[in-house]
Amino acid sequence: MADDHESSSDESLDARSENFDPLKALYSKKTKILSVKAPVYDNIVKFESVIAGCAAKKKSGQIEGEPMQRKFLPNQGMIQGSSRSRERFIGGRNILTKMKKAYGPLGELYVYMENKIKVKVYTRNAEGIRGFIEAYVVAFDKHWNLALEDCFEVWTRKKKRKAPALGSANEEVEKDESVPKVIVQKTTKKTETLERHVPQLLVRGEQVAIIVKLN
Repeated sequence: MADDHESSSDESLDARSENFDPLKALYSKKTKILSVKAPVYDNIVKFESVIAGCAAKKKSGQIEGEPMQRKFLPNQGMIQGSSRSRERFIGGRNILTKMKKAYGPLGELYVYMENKIKVKVYTRNAEGIRGFIEAYVVAFDKHWNLALEDCFEVWTRKKKRKAPALGSANEEVEKDESVPKVIVQKTTKKTETLERHVPQLLVRGEQVAIIVKLN
């Protein structure tokens, strides 16, 4: 009977036995730890989560010790970039290369730019034609945004009551050398026509009314 009692007692302390008693093993001094390197967990829930993770890795065929990697379906994979998109980052396609492939009116504008032909750009405001700019085209895009140089600009605006007039006809107004000089070309009771020369100018496409080639 004593032998039977000792064997049953040993089985209750053996974690590999079907008769293992975990509560008894916690308080018994005869409990043998199978592995010295076995991790210690604070609670049962954490232990169960680790066991579930190991089972999932084994089922997916993942090697022990490697980090988990998400597996995608065929329609969830990465999209292969095209050579055209790569050229944009490399620098093969930009605004300068696009100008060469322009057709129609934009193609004619490219000819003016390449041959250094001066153009006259009529600009507009909310009410109608604002004025014009005589200049050389340096760059442009499909939205008719223009980069101009050697610009002679003439425009008309309403007189402002609170601000004094810029001066009489043919009178230089701006005295600062860093600011382009503005000259009053013509004045009436309600409007005044101004002119100035600007080395470089950027005109938005929504302000362009028409572009005319100057002979």
